[in-house]
Amino acid sequence: MQKPKSNSRRSPGQGNRSLFRRTVVLLAVVGVVAFVPLVAQLVKLQIFQHDEWEQRAANQQTLDVAVNAGRGAIYDAQGRTLARSGTVYQLILSPRDVVVSVNKSSYEDEDGNLKQEEYEQAIEDKRDLIVDGLVDLLGLNEDRLRQRIENTDSAYEPLAYELEEEETTAVREFIKENKLSSMLYFEPSSKRYYPYSSVGAHILGFMAYTESSGSVKVGAQGVEALYQDVLSGATGRVVTSKTGAGTEMLSTYEEYIDAENGGNLHLTIDATIQSMLEQTLEEGIQTYNVKKGGFAIALDPSTGAILGMASSPNFDPNEYASVFDQELLDELKALAEEYGEDSDEYNQAVSDALNLQWRNKALSDTYEPGSTFKPLVVAAALEEGVISPNDHFYCDGGQQVADWFITCHKRAGHGDQTLTQVLENSCNDGMMQIVQKLGADTFWDYLENYGLFDSTGIDLFGEGTSVFWPGGKDFFTSIYGETSVATASFGQTFKITPIQMATAFASMINGGHLLEPYVVQSVSDDDGNSTYYHQVQEVRQVISEETSSTLRGMLESVVAGPSASGRNAYMAGYRIGGKTGTSQKRDEKTGDLICSFMGFAPVDNPKVLVLLAYDSPEQSASNSNYTPSGTYISGGNIAAPMAGQLLADILDYMGVEKQYTTDELEASDTTMINVTGYELTVAKGLLTDRGIRCRTVGSGNTVTGQLPASGVTIPGSSTVILYLGEEVPKDKVKVPDLEGLSPSEAKNTLEEMGLFLRATGVTDDGGNLEAINQSIAANTEVSPGTVVEVRFVSSVIDYADQELPD
Repeated sequence: MQKPKSNSRRSPGQGNRSLFRRTVVLLAVVGVVAFVPLVAQLVKLQIFQHDEWEQRAANQQTLDVAVNAGRGAIYDAQGRTLARSGTVYQLILSPRDVVVSVNKSSYEDEDGNLKQEEYEQAIEDKRDLIVDGLVDLLGLNEDRLRQRIENTDSAYEPLAYELEEEETTAVREFIKENKLSSMLYFEPSSKRYYPYSSVGAHILGFMAYTESSGSVKVGAQGVEALYQDVLSGATGRVVTSKTGAGTEMLSTYEEYIDAENGGNLHLTIDATIQSMLEQTLEEGIQTYNVKKGGFAIALDPSTGAILGMASSPNFDPNEYASVFDQELLDELKALAEEYGEDSDEYNQAVSDALNLQWRNKALSDTYEPGSTFKPLVVAAALEEGVISPNDHFYCDGGQQVADWFITCHKRAGHGDQTLTQVLENSCNDGMMQIVQKLGADTFWDYLENYGLFDSTGIDLFGEGTSVFWPGGKDFFTSIYGETSVATASFGQTFKITPIQMATAFASMINGGHLLEPYVVQSVSDDDGNSTYYHQVQEVRQVISEETSSTLRGMLESVVAGPSASGRNAYMAGYRIGGKTGTSQKRDEKTGDLICSFMGFAPVDNPKVLVLLAYDSPEQSASNSNYTPSGTYISGGNIAAPMAGQLLADILDYMGVEKQYTTDELEASDTTMINVTGYELTVAKGLLTDRGIRCRTVGSGNTVTGQLPASGVTIPGSSTVILYLGEEVPKDKVKVPDLEGLSPSEAKNTLEEMGLFLRATGVTDDGGNLEAINQSIAANTEVSPGTVVEVRFVSSVIDYADQELPD
């Protein structure tokens, strides 16, 4: 029996269900495919880019305005303001709002069509109004201003910076009259002012825009730069909500973050002492036509506090981008005439001139210290016990060292000398003998102990790095370093910075303590509370107090000795010690010299140490040892007289009591007494008791007049005039020109005219003295009895050119 056939056909219901299932599956696949990118995008936005979009939302919903912090002031040691900030203004233009301010609807026809040409002309007229007005009021560059006003995508274009209040008055009136406040407005800003102009410029520095600061000025040099974070404080913020159009909604959300004003710096610098340093530098530069400026440092050797630091050429931080030095200006003028102010040559010269005047030579430059270094070597040898103060050293004009015969400046030799006389005579031969006793290894150790291989740590930007011999200690202590050891004993063939030299020298006279120099004594907040105070930082003990005391006494002899190399720094009553220096600039091959003096006072308890140096005094001829005026070029003749007067001025300012020797007391000032009406014999006796000499005019036994009058202060040992029956002259006399005269010649010349001499500087040198300046200019009319102060110096030959090994 056959099986019945099955029916393979589906019913209509079954087909529909199959089609439905396929449709659902297809829709599901399509849906998944369609939603996967959407889900991925949502994951990206909500998870991976959450912070970014949250920040964008906040930016759209809030208005965040910075509140500038006040920059701290800078004060000198006496509380005088050296730098302060004041409110100024930036002029801001919104080019976008210039366009918005012209109402489009005013330029549509009846059908609502824009009259394009008229509309654009109206915009151009508004731009012309702004440009012409600002060019006229502020002198802005017209082409640059037109370019910026046409940048319609921008709503913030700063047009002028640091406008003073008086400069804004006319612009504010212009804005008001022309209803431009929606597109032209002022923002308050801050400007740095330096009330003392160029005084202390290299220490203070200045404010400038830098690559990293953007539109904000920051400290670019000096303490302004190093203490930028302390001075600048912390910027505050005001955060409020805003509408989509950018309008502030004060009632919705507000957050205030107060600005923190910067700290105030209180420096160790004294503006008066700083001015003295700068004036002394400039006077010497002008007197000796110094070609490459110079540097000066004054510090307290007992603490390391810098009292003043000067460098020439100088600049004014108020106008830091302008060339300040007249000699540099003259050079630029010549280049402008030759090449034009738009030339590469001129622009490069301007850049070089600015960098030169910004450079703090006392901090950044290196030089060969020359003979000012000799006391450091003597101190090391005394400390090690290889020499004693009673030792003698014979100078026959030089020493044979390896393949070199290294000469003393006195080629004929100084002969037999005590240790003190080696320093007094600045004898190179004696120094080479001393360093041989000290030994290269120990000498190297003292170079290190004096801190000459490291920076001093002073709180100023730009400290230079010393330059010593390739090969270091291994070379120096080998047979190949013998000549370097010898020449280093008198401060040549290596280079250090002036601040290193001053710091090392201070350690030698302050009891042997190497101290870290500094310029910021303290920091205070707005309320005057001290937030930082500098404590004296001792690096190490270099020599003993006993050795230090011995050196101070020797260095006083270098100044007070009648034939010593530093005698031109002598000032009666001040007890100055020091050492001259005349160093070659061997790397320049020009024959130019650096003339320096390192001095301190009072000797028994030093209050101030001064390093003064002049770079390249003019020579009368190539490689000549004389200036055109006939002065022998050396530290003893050029730097010592200037430094001696500088030290005296500083000590007077500090109120340090003078200390006179017996001889100095005899020559010190005395007050003229009244002897008119007395018999001549009695009058002479009264004057003699006060150490006053006299001469008479006329005849008779009774004094009928005197010159000077009673109560006038005159130098001791002056010769006054007693009139016997004659009238005291009343007509004024002209002060004579005393330059070049000896003390006795100057005294006699003045007394013949009824004037009196007060001699300063070197006053007893066997007649080998000459006047270099006088307190009252020649040909000035003065009354009889006037005292004229005259500074005398001695010609010192403490240097001679020589060929030194490298």
